[in-house]
Amino acid sequence: MSNNMIATSNTLRPMLGDFVSVMDYKALLEGIEHNIGTKAAATLITAAGRTYGKKIAIRLGATMETQNLSTVLKRLNINLGLEGTRLCVIEEVFQQGDFIKVKVVEPVEMSGETDDSKRLCPFTLGVLSGFIDTIMQKRHQGRQVTVDEQADIQTEFEFIPL
Repeated sequence: MSNNMIATSNTLRPMLGDFVSVMDYKALLEGIEHNIGTKAAATLITAAGRTYGKKIAIRLGATMETQNLSTVLKRLNINLGLEGTRLCVIEEVFQQGDFIKVKVVEPVEMSGETDDSKRLCPFTLGVLSGFIDTIMQKRHQGRQVTVDEQADIQTEFEFIPL
């Protein structure tokens, strides 16, 4: 496994491979929400995602000194998108000053949701937040932006420095 890629083959589980069904993830998400409540679950899962996002940034050696945010997020997309773990596809990044907006397609949390879904994506939000915080070397408040119609199972996230 390359230092710049997350495990994506059979490196962690030789027989079953390194991927788990989206249905299993959704069952975990819904089970946590059911048992501790939606808000508490979102807080816990976002925090877990932040930790993972920071680890990915460190593993990629991505810092603002080496690349701009848009370029760095493209590298993250390789690790999270079609060539990587398939958590989501980063479709667009917009940065104006300290304000950052990231548009993603098919975040794992949206799997099986309808166009009018209000499903939150706490793990994806956390991963992006932890990654951006590490790159920008400052903490950001991230939030999922309500998209009128979740066309193509897309959602947007905004990050504002604290």
